[in-house]
Amino acid sequence: MKSMVIGAVLCLCSVAFSTEQGKERALTRLSATTDMLISIGEEMMGEPMTGMLLLEDTVSIDLSLNSAYTYQFIMWTESAFNYVDFWLTNPNGETPQGDYSDHTTFSVMPFSEEPRIWKLHMELLEGASSDTAYYAVAVLRRERESHLL
Repeated sequence: MKSMVIGAVLCLCSVAFSTEQGKERALTRLSATTDMLISIGEEMMGEPMTGMLLLEDTVSIDLSLNSAYTYQFIMWTESAFNYVDFWLTNPNGETPQGDYSDHTTFSVMPFSEEPRIWKLHMELLEGASSDTAYYAVAVLRRERESHLL
């Protein structure tokens, strides 16, 4: 009985460690892009979002956007060998942007003056070495400039 308890504890510790390691690796890959964009004037909205993708399971993140800003969505997974379907759905349910990769970037210029909900979706199609993958997402924005001629 004692050996079963020790085995269970070791198993849980290794899962927790690999989870943190996967998230940290995804965040490290993400920061290589976001640090550069922040240095040229982009503003990060909140902290990066992290999580785990399960094979053939869709993660959806709601984002409130308005026309005062242009937005950049930067997504990275922890491994270059992950194959993820990324897509963005506008408030009308249309999908103006999508990509298959281990990372991607979308740019959006909403036209509604009232904040509306856009949805960022991710589905793991193939993991690097398992049926899971860790992701990190940052949303950056910049005020729109209007030029009158």
